[in-house]
Amino acid sequence: MTGRLLTRPPVRLVRPLALLLALGALLTPMLAQNKTVASRVGFVDADALVQAHPDYKKIQEVQSQARKELAPLEEKLKPLDEKVRAGQATAKERQDYEALAKTYQATLKKWQDRQNQVLKPILEDVDKAIAKVAKAQGFSVVMSRQVAAQSGLVVYADEDTDLTQAVIQELKR
Repeated sequence: MTGRLLTRPPVRLVRPLALLLALGALLTPMLAQNKTVASRVGFVDADALVQAHPDYKKIQEVQSQARKELAPLEEKLKPLDEKVRAGQATAKERQDYEALAKTYQATLKKWQDRQNQVLKPILEDVDKAIAKVAKAQGFSVVMSRQVAAQSGLVVYADEDTDLTQAVIQELKR
């Protein structure tokens, strides 16, 4: 009988031991995931990056064309808008105002869509350049300086966290 006690541990020891092993198995991955890793946060001037892109001239061209087409519509709309707001517009003027406003909105949307088509590949290039510079310099997070400042999310950032010039250099390659 004593030989049997040596081969099989008492039930009192098995339950706590099994509980400790199960707890250890559950906690080990959690502890491994919670290791502290230093994170560096960088900032960029997003507007400066877009303007520094070699294809930024294309955006300026689209904006110039849009202004040329929208300016005459705005000139016609302004006096009608003032009359409508003041309640002094005739039925014909209100009708003209509504038709002109629809034309203006459609034209504006057309130019916004064209600008977005030109802007999309530029933004993709900027994002890739930011990622490349951030990885090379050990930054794990990069934020827009303007958004961080406006939101109040960041109240202080050291100048060496500004990646704008490094990203501009990467865009020129």
